[in-house]
Amino acid sequence: MPDDDRAKGPLPTGWFERGARLAGQTGRSALRFVGTRARSFAAPDRAGEFLDEFHQQTARQLAAMLGEMKGAAMKLGQLASFYEFAAPGEYLSTYADAMTMLQSSAPPMDPAASRRVIEEEFGVPVEDVFASFRDEPLASASIGQVHEAELPGGTRVAVKVQYPGVDEAVRSDMRNVGAMTKLAVAIAPNLDPREVAREVRERVFEELDYTLEMRNQQRFYELYDGHPFVVIPQVYPEYCRRRVITQELIEGSSFTDAFAMPQTDRDRIGEILFRFFYGSLHRFQVFSADPHPGNYLLLDDGRVAFLDFGLVRDIDLHTLRHLVCFVQALIADDRDAGREALEAIRILGTHTPEIDAVWEHMRMLNAPVLEDRDFTIDRPLVQRIAGAGFDPRSEAFQTLRKIGVPAVMITFNRMSFGVASLLGRLEATRNWQRIAREMWRGEPPCTELGEQEAAWLQRHHPDVVPVLQRTA
Repeated sequence: MPDDDRAKGPLPTGWFERGARLAGQTGRSALRFVGTRARSFAAPDRAGEFLDEFHQQTARQLAAMLGEMKGAAMKLGQLASFYEFAAPGEYLSTYADAMTMLQSSAPPMDPAASRRVIEEEFGVPVEDVFASFRDEPLASASIGQVHEAELPGGTRVAVKVQYPGVDEAVRSDMRNVGAMTKLAVAIAPNLDPREVAREVRERVFEELDYTLEMRNQQRFYELYDGHPFVVIPQVYPEYCRRRVITQELIEGSSFTDAFAMPQTDRDRIGEILFRFFYGSLHRFQVFSADPHPGNYLLLDDGRVAFLDFGLVRDIDLHTLRHLVCFVQALIADDRDAGREALEAIRILGTHTPEIDAVWEHMRMLNAPVLEDRDFTIDRPLVQRIAGAGFDPRSEAFQTLRKIGVPAVMITFNRMSFGVASLLGRLEATRNWQRIAREMWRGEPPCTELGEQEAAWLQRHHPDVVPVLQRTA
């Protein structure tokens, strides 16, 4: 990432200019990866060295591009999140750090540009909208930056303002989405590029509309109202527009501070993350698909604030039930039931491998919840999970090329891999299966946080039915 943090000029928005940058970068990276695979097969004893070189160079180039292109950085970041899990150990943090900077420290725009966007959206000067507005941003990211402001009644708020021109830039990028998917498919060969392109387009265009993000956030705010350890900032709809979203100002410390905390604190924070992401999925059939340190704050009272809801996905009960049924089959080592579940959601089909070919890989992906015991999720585990599908030396690598990936699974995998990465960096330990069984079957809580959450559910969501007991 460039060191220069001065406000940058207008974004390049033209199709040709942005397309040339995207195609050039993704094409070079994809070719390098293909070359790396060939060199690895030709000289297996040097395969690790070749892969290290690839990830080191790609991390540097991606970081530079993400900082410069903003709108494109958002999409590339979504696709390039795969890198974080494929990277050898020392480069896992390289990609993670690059993604963190994408979320929270992209070069800021000129403060006058933020004011101009607000005035265009509300039709009046900034002073007529907010009682006060601080020009220096609190944070800057891929498609917008956040300013502190005060409402006329004195309420302190955070105002996220979209970069001028980013909408046009993104739409130009979407005309080049084929170039962007090449790299993801080269590294994750089990992805259908058409599914990738469609899912990226839909999710990206949603992120451009802050009124949709406002509704997503309001939905989560209502779902988690009064929660004992999850905080969702309140949004103020009358101060939101398509390119402006105004929400409660939450003050806390950076989530990255958690990585240096005592292990007991890291375990607790890891459990909060797990309960938020998978609790939302299993109880409410919706999930936030952007698990990244830049999107959270640690509060002094031990709660965690979740700040960004630009990438939210609903999941239908049919898909969710069969995903859970597949995990039950893994736990029971029932391959027939596992095959039926994967066929029901089109991951396996007529022209895909038999369940035996992917069984051990799927066990690796779901390892934390397969055993009824305390289980530590650490970086080596995350690397092994990823290596099974990303490393050309892996036995599963070629087999996984043939597996189907429905559109919702692209976003779901982003969420699940992202959560695993965060828990791995925390080295969090819990009995993840028992926590999951609270969500799957409604079993009694097994931790102090679980007891707090169960009491909250009884007060606020007494009608929620565990997913395995739910009917359409």
